[in-house]
Amino acid sequence: MNIQPLVKFIKTHYPIIGVLVGSFLIATSMGTYTNWDAQLEYEAAASTAAQGFPTLSTGLMINQPPLGFYTAAAAFQLFSTSYPNAVALTTLFGVAAVALVYALGALLYGRRTGLVASALFGLVPWHVYMSRIFLIDNQYLFWSLLLLVLGVMAIKRNSDKLTAAAGMAFAFALLTKLFTVFALVPMLLLVYFAMKQGASIRFSHKLLIFLLPVLVSQAVWYGGFAQQNFLAVYFSTDFSHPIYVSDPSPLFQVNVWGEAAGFFLFGAAAFALAFGLAYRSKLKAYLRMDLLCLVTIAAVASANLILVFGFHLTVPYVSVFKYTYMVLPFLCLLAGSIADKGAVLLSDSGYKKERMPWVKPVLVIFGLLLVFASLIESTQYLGIWLEYTSFGLDTVTYYPIDNYSMTAYGSILQPLQYGALALTIASLSLLTITGVLKRT
Repeated sequence: MNIQPLVKFIKTHYPIIGVLVGSFLIATSMGTYTNWDAQLEYEAAASTAAQGFPTLSTGLMINQPPLGFYTAAAAFQLFSTSYPNAVALTTLFGVAAVALVYALGALLYGRRTGLVASALFGLVPWHVYMSRIFLIDNQYLFWSLLLLVLGVMAIKRNSDKLTAAAGMAFAFALLTKLFTVFALVPMLLLVYFAMKQGASIRFSHKLLIFLLPVLVSQAVWYGGFAQQNFLAVYFSTDFSHPIYVSDPSPLFQVNVWGEAAGFFLFGAAAFALAFGLAYRSKLKAYLRMDLLCLVTIAAVASANLILVFGFHLTVPYVSVFKYTYMVLPFLCLLAGSIADKGAVLLSDSGYKKERMPWVKPVLVIFGLLLVFASLIESTQYLGIWLEYTSFGLDTVTYYPIDNYSMTAYGSILQPLQYGALALTIASLSLLTITGVLKRT
């Protein structure tokens, strides 16, 4: 058996392999979690495995696109119908999403950014808990990230085949959860940037290729198998039978994001953005990608704010970590961009002749320290909130993420988590820190 290709693959991709292993260890060292939504979605998946159709105890089809339940049903057929098996599938999608954040970061910014962003994404509590509870949200995020990766490649290569593949990913994402429409924000910006740079894109032609899988899949499911009003699924019970919140906290997003993602991650993202603006003459190539991340974050956050403060809807308020999940990968990409931005500045030999040549290396090191502080902050949070977490919201009015069953690792839980953290930091150091600091 020739193992040379495998050895070559490992030598080429060992940093991201280390990050993925670390992310997997972090996720599996946690317990299995649940809440009211998770039990509802598990019931729909179990009914799909038994009857071939997602239903609830009320006899009505669940008010969700179906693909996430069919992927779970397939796993149930291979193994058995149980909540832990459903969560295991969710964990696999979560780790796969980490790999896609790496790929997207490498395509938009560079390999270093992809690696740092994927490490942040894989360890942040927001994503870890979403990978240890049976909610279809990380499935839709996986398909959305795949859409963007294929979309970037399609634009760069001007390929109809890759455009069709991106359209298929979008069709799968939209059949998993409607929130995937927010992935069109960065996708459209990427097309706009490419056309501004002179790319010869036949927009109407590409749009038709991209949308064809979506139109067919939506028509087949909602117009055929679902046997319901074609537009019915676009009117979720969150909106058609709303529960209202009278006095939402004006800082509810800040509170939830601060716990779910950590304030050091926001600090690293803000610093990386300011760093790019401060040295925009040399980092001009990254500014458009920074803008793409900011616009996507703003679009998702603004939609959530409008639902809460404009329409006073309770579910977008108490489930902000689900409604704004699309924010997280772009926040990690912004924070991770300090790696490639720093490498570019420090590779310029001219900086050593500047009046204060030590400023740039100090700023780069400070930015990387914020990244490492975020990784440590995430690991500490995961070690403390083992029984449940509500990400800063009142657990009386919200169904928190509760422990369903604790991990079998028991007493070695925390050492395993810090071992995963050490592996992740070592993987970053091999490519990122060494690659940046050797130029100082």
